Amino acid sequence: MAASVPTRRVLAGAVLLTVAGAGCTSSDEGGDGDVSPTPSAAVEVRLTSTGGDVFAWEERLHGSGECSEVVVTVDGSEVDIPVELDGDGFSFAVPVAAGQHDVAVRCTAPDGSTVETDPITLTGMLRVRPTARIDVSVDGSTVVLDAGPSRPTEPDGTPIERYEWTPHRQIGSPVPTMTLASGGTFRRDEGRRLVLEAPSQDGEYFVTLAVTDEQGRRDTSTTYFVVEDGRPRAVNLAREHPAWIDDAIVYATIHQLWGGGASSVEERLPYLKELGVDAIWLWPPVTRRAPGEEYAIADYFSIDREWGTPAEMKSLVQRAHELGLRVLLDFVPNHSSIEHRYFRTAEAEGPGSHYWDFYDRNPDGTFTHYFDWEHLPNLNYDNPQVRRMMTEAFSYWIREFDVDGFRVDAAWGIKRRRPGYWSEWREELKRIKPDLFLLAEATARDGYYFRNRFDVGYDWTSHPGQWPWASLWEFPQEMQALATPALTNQGKGYPRDARVLRFLNNNDTSVRFVQRYGVKMTRVASALQFTVAGIPLMFAGDEIGAHYQPYGSLRKLKWNDRYGLRPWYDDLIGLRDTLPALRSREMEMLTTDWGSVLAYVRPAVPGGDPVLVVLNFGAKATPTIARAPALDAVLGSGSVEDALTGDRLEVQPGRNLSLTMPAYSVRVLVPAGGLS
Repeated sequence: MAASVPTRRVLAGAVLLTVAGAGCTSSDEGGDGDVSPTPSAAVEVRLTSTGGDVFAWEERLHGSGECSEVVVTVDGSEVDIPVELDGDGFSFAVPVAAGQHDVAVRCTAPDGSTVETDPITLTGMLRVRPTARIDVSVDGSTVVLDAGPSRPTEPDGTPIERYEWTPHRQIGSPVPTMTLASGGTFRRDEGRRLVLEAPSQDGEYFVTLAVTDEQGRRDTSTTYFVVEDGRPRAVNLAREHPAWIDDAIVYATIHQLWGGGASSVEERLPYLKELGVDAIWLWPPVTRRAPGEEYAIADYFSIDREWGTPAEMKSLVQRAHELGLRVLLDFVPNHSSIEHRYFRTAEAEGPGSHYWDFYDRNPDGTFTHYFDWEHLPNLNYDNPQVRRMMTEAFSYWIREFDVDGFRVDAAWGIKRRRPGYWSEWREELKRIKPDLFLLAEATARDGYYFRNRFDVGYDWTSHPGQWPWASLWEFPQEMQALATPALTNQGKGYPRDARVLRFLNNNDTSVRFVQRYGVKMTRVASALQFTVAGIPLMFAGDEIGAHYQPYGSLRKLKWNDRYGLRPWYDDLIGLRDTLPALRSREMEMLTTDWGSVLAYVRPAVPGGDPVLVVLNFGAKATPTIARAPALDAVLGSGSVEDALTGDRLEVQPGRNLSLTMPAYSVRVLVPAGGLS
């Protein structure tokens, strides 16, 4: 709301000031309206707070004027709330229910006359509902799910009337079979506690609780427990993530390359399923944004027109789930666009605006921003309404569209300004949907992101968007010398609980990798990407060597495999499917005597053999790999097999391993017979 020019009105012998709908009128009928006021009778009363969207159950408002008594009205009715009087001003905290509400005050002046301000409009943005929460405990073979932590409806305290439990089916899996401790198959149950007999089969078991209050308002929460080696255990949702994330291959779609909109991505879902990916990342952001600005968000609660309609987006997610694919959204909580209604209103109204404190500001009142992002003002996470707004925005896309996770843009920015936010954010999101994939756009080298509740971080340097491998691509002859620090966080090691997103391309790497380094380097680098510990990211068109720049002029591409890379990516994806060691977190670097050759072992895991990976990033090489216990574990049978070619090599266990490596070649070796 833009401020208007103050106007003077003569009413009942008082001079009154009206500003931006927050002025006042008098209810004193003692005068005839024709008598000029005297200075001693002048009364000025107004609400200095402005209206707006409120992400809280109450809003503190301020006013100016000398009043002996102030009565607050909401939608024309008096409300009994305390008002603090302070000389020539007053303040009060008014309850804010969902929807629009007009708030005004009636001031009794020292001379006994009454003055009523024009109303301001507060819009309650929080949904009135109870809060479903579940506590999970294990006693021997019994699993107890307790709805006791659930809370009555905010803000009116209406009690919960009904608790309903149902099994929850994970995407791509059947409804799990569980048994009630009292006997019988668990299909649906009521009551505050659900007691199950733990299944004998290892796996994750998800259960959903729906709570309904006495007025029929409803909320849901989902949780899960794990059975390992036949024994159940509770899950720490603050730190653990579901198993599917460890096995995931993520594919970033750019809808413009397929013709545009959610419907164009939906049409390509069978292609992506055939490719073998597990989750798709929808880029650029789906939320409404300023024209031509991918990360300049103008509304967090509506879909961008470029993506189509809400119905089309829901159809995309539903079809993906039918195919066993999960859907991740690119979300931008660090900043909004200067075109966001809240920012425009704050700038127009000034420091008194309801939205002024929604933005992080310097002491002089100017907004803060990073880099040269002068059109992207930082949000103020010290404001509890901003924190609640953003958590509600993330939750909206889960509840309304059933999305499966988020790539959180500029997560590092909020870390700098409000480092504790991510913990409260995760708690709420995982309460709703515990199998979410939460990816921080931040370096996985910083343990903060895993201590503060992200599941995955980027394989980055300390500078956002840059490869930790950059010098390796440029100087492959120094691969052996440089690779160990790059793989192990400059010699310090990644945090033990880190899950690392490995990529050749992303939205910030500009010219595509294959254009910059050629197809030979791309093949070896992608083999590295898919065989080191971590989660591979394929960015739109990697598998066909597509040429484009993400922030350039994006248009529909002819989906031609110009370099013959698709069969190569099929092989790499197949390796992760058939060799469980490649999906683990364990990896041991080996020493070679050839600069361009990199070698490492992925140790054996239950159900799979150890894997030796040897990569040559340069000309033909004849490296010798020094003996190590990890190497002996692969060579112990005296014969190894190349999982890519099927070739068999006879080796001498307990000795150094000598190989011939053609230029830009890859070997993925397992004990002979390990592929059968």
